[in-house]
Amino acid sequence: MGNKVIKKLPVFLILLSFLVLTYGGDAVSAKILNSHRQVIELNVDNRPYPKAIPYENIWLDRNGHFDGSFFILYSVEVLPGENYTLGFFCPAVNRNVVVTLFDRWPYSHGVKRIKLPMGPYVRTNRKTLKYRWSLGISSKSSSSLLYIAVALRPGNIVKSSSMAHRIFFTTFKTKPMSTMGQGITYLQGPNEFILTGEQGSVSYVVKKPASSFDLSKIPTRSIRGDLIKNAWFKDGLNYWKPHKNYSISQDIDFFSLQADGLKITSLSESNKEGILQIIEKDVTDADTLTLRVDVKVGKQTLGGTGPDGKDAPIAVAVSYTGHNDQGDSYSNIFWKGFFSLNPVEPMKSANGQKVPEGLWYRYIFNLMQLNPKPGFIKFISLESSGWPEREGWVKDIHLIKRGKK
Repeated sequence: MGNKVIKKLPVFLILLSFLVLTYGGDAVSAKILNSHRQVIELNVDNRPYPKAIPYENIWLDRNGHFDGSFFILYSVEVLPGENYTLGFFCPAVNRNVVVTLFDRWPYSHGVKRIKLPMGPYVRTNRKTLKYRWSLGISSKSSSSLLYIAVALRPGNIVKSSSMAHRIFFTTFKTKPMSTMGQGITYLQGPNEFILTGEQGSVSYVVKKPASSFDLSKIPTRSIRGDLIKNAWFKDGLNYWKPHKNYSISQDIDFFSLQADGLKITSLSESNKEGILQIIEKDVTDADTLTLRVDVKVGKQTLGGTGPDGKDAPIAVAVSYTGHNDQGDSYSNIFWKGFFSLNPVEPMKSANGQKVPEGLWYRYIFNLMQLNPKPGFIKFISLESSGWPEREGWVKDIHLIKRGKK
């Protein structure tokens, strides 16, 4: 059965599985990526004439969720209540391309999607189609992540083209009269698109733009409901304190803030080390409490999460208190470690998530799924522990509270 299917596929599609996706200077084999869901992160460009259109990609996935089409997924950090412009370019031979917006992770239960209008289109260039959609994010949104899919059916992909396309996202509202005669199709997307927070756990590889702490690419306002201050490390390490085993320490040799994010490393010690932020917030009225973090494992010596299931090159920990069903108070720490090496006895993988080494990985989890639920958040920690040599990275971290309706 499998051989028959392969024979029916065009030769160029079979070759796709051996091609390499290049983005932001990184080359990642399709074989590695296909074991994990993957998303490309878009930055919001605030310029009237954005140059941020560096994405030329081949299709790496195919799923019935997209009507059998080949597709690529993007994510962009937006602010509820704001208006944006989505720009898109593609070869004219691929005029049957479909661009779709999702109110949450496209594979989540209950996801809502909107296919953007693709015409009638203006065409003065025989080789390229150019689109601009105006759209607005509702202030009622409980999430700040917008997902965008670009999809094309296999039969519509021309053999001579890998379906290269360009895409950008900007706060600048473009006007048709400012680009008359350039063959750009201006269309209207949703005016009040409501983004919905995740109820369950979501994780995927996230391909980020070229490493840079360009402040113009970081949101000027924090995410509504985010309990964490300086979540993108825009203000250096303000609000964060170094610690060893959750005791504040003045030893800062084990971490540094670099162009690629926060780096936590150890060449000789196995102690738990990291940085923490005191939260001290009541969350008893929360409907969702969404933990979201972008991490990367740079190096690991100890496989899995160690002999006790609490060691990893990079991990996030949330200390909280609450009451169980009997009304008794309790204290606990939610811990999630990320590792790249498989565990070998007596090592374990408990409380952990295996990730591809050297790639950014996004983890999203609603802490209100815990039983018992958190009632009061004490602190959050970004940390590393286990046999040296080890190296872990964090790009940004959020703990977003949404009240009950």
